[in-house]
Amino acid sequence: MAEPASPCVETLLATSLRRRPPRLYRTATVCSLVILFAAPLLAHSWRVTDFDGNISIRENGSAEVRERITLAFSGEWHGIHRFIPVEYPGARGTNYTLFLKVDSITDGNGGKLKYESSTANGFRDLKIFIPDAVDATRTVEIDYTVRNGLRFFEDHDEFYWNVTGTDWPVPIDHASAQVAFPESAAGSLRAQAFTGAYGSAERNATAEVRGSEVSFETSNPLPMRGGMTIDVFIPKGILKEPGTFTRVVWFIGSNPIVFLPFWTLAVMFTLWWYKGRDPDPGLSVAPMYEPPTGMTPAEAGTLLDDTIHPRDITSTLIDLAVRGFVTIEEVDDKGLVFHHKDYIFHLLKPMAQWTDLAPHESVILANMFMGGEVTRLSSLKNRFYTAIPAIRQDIKSQLRKKGMYLLDPDSANGYSLFGAVLIVAPFLMLQFLWNKEVFGSIALVIGCGFISAILWWLFAREMTAKTVKGGRTRIAILGFQEFMNRVDADRLKRMPPDTFEKFLPYAMALGVEHQWAQAFAGIVKDPPTWYASPSGAMGFNPIFFSSSMHSMATDMHQVFVSAPRASSTGSGWSGGGGGGLSGGGCGGGGGSAF
Repeated sequence: MAEPASPCVETLLATSLRRRPPRLYRTATVCSLVILFAAPLLAHSWRVTDFDGNISIRENGSAEVRERITLAFSGEWHGIHRFIPVEYPGARGTNYTLFLKVDSITDGNGGKLKYESSTANGFRDLKIFIPDAVDATRTVEIDYTVRNGLRFFEDHDEFYWNVTGTDWPVPIDHASAQVAFPESAAGSLRAQAFTGAYGSAERNATAEVRGSEVSFETSNPLPMRGGMTIDVFIPKGILKEPGTFTRVVWFIGSNPIVFLPFWTLAVMFTLWWYKGRDPDPGLSVAPMYEPPTGMTPAEAGTLLDDTIHPRDITSTLIDLAVRGFVTIEEVDDKGLVFHHKDYIFHLLKPMAQWTDLAPHESVILANMFMGGEVTRLSSLKNRFYTAIPAIRQDIKSQLRKKGMYLLDPDSANGYSLFGAVLIVAPFLMLQFLWNKEVFGSIALVIGCGFISAILWWLFAREMTAKTVKGGRTRIAILGFQEFMNRVDADRLKRMPPDTFEKFLPYAMALGVEHQWAQAFAGIVKDPPTWYASPSGAMGFNPIFFSSSMHSMATDMHQVFVSAPRASSTGSGWSGGGGGGLSGGGCGGGGGSAF
């Protein structure tokens, strides 16, 4: 027996302890706090002591599943979450939805448990409330039916089912499953089981076939994130394979994006039928020898296809020249090496004499001759583009005032955009409000989206609705266009001498200026007085003149829409097989406690 230390030794030890570094005391304090707070944490835990699956396979391939989950709680808990996957990758990049219906959730003794069901991120989340889950063992029984949990192949069928799932954050002490098939399956079934984390090929479970029933049981506890997957081979002819109609229904239910083209057709057709359909004008197209009264070239070209093209505005300037408001001089500016073509415009009538001009014609002249009577086309570059939106609006406004539209192009664009919102909204709501996987298949989204976009565009371009007057005026414009396309030389010889240049702006607006010029070859020999070219008046040819007008219109278009590089303003021209791995197959998921 050791002798007690002497007073000197005790004094020395006490002095030594007082001289130890403060770090030792801090370490001792931290360790004490860790032990103090860790004790309640260690007491607040849970685990799955037993997971038993009882599954009955019907002749139609549906499965009735009962999961009996026994849980041991340490500390105070309120219930568990059971996560069951319902969205899976399908064939060829499609989506496959497991159609699952929860029948009941009880406490194992028949007492109903309160639960909340929701779907998110491809999982059915069953939030189950368990009363008195305080330092106790409780059992939860979940009964649900799955309509499409089996897989059907050419030479066999298969029930490949993840019994427990591989997403439990706690170990599972014991897992088992019993699967019952129709009596006709007796003696023909083969079975295997896999255990471990997702993708594992471990086989720490037994599989026993007894007649038409198969039993599975783990031989070792399942680790955290480990599960048991069962695989049963079923010969053909025992189960009734779903028919084509059923498969189509399942496919559509799994991939609602395939409804997009049909929904697009329904929405746009309805909008067109009630808002964008033209009334019957009661006339058919027949050759007309002059344009409709009161219609400018730009208005005629716009009414024809409900779109304002660049040629509608450039033809307006030619029409103003024909009517004596301006003259056009083509010049060839020569430099030391290169030369380029330009145009000089001369204003003949002051603004006080513009009273009979349409609003868009006045805007064109006002923005070309800003404070002067002479301007060059090149000087309008990076300047005239600001007038394009006003010109477009004036043309459409005049057509509305003349009673040509029930639904004008601007309003039609609004309805088309409204239709696009109606088309997309239900699918966005399915995805983000009701957590249905809609955009999971990229291939289907691209394919269905492309078809829907075409359908939308086809209806959007026809959404404008003309009045009876507008429809008849359009018929007259088409008749005039046909006349300019098919006119014969004999009729032209009987028409006034100024017919060629008088109707040339309309031919340009309607896109038939070349045919119009060819009809006058050899008939018109004098050039228009409002146009001067460097070659003079020698050898005038309507075909060459029409080509010059087309070239000038092209140059005008490029200048009119040109904008400074820093400007963000638009030009305004636009118009309207089974795996063999744990975690595979259907079923699975996991759970958590709360």
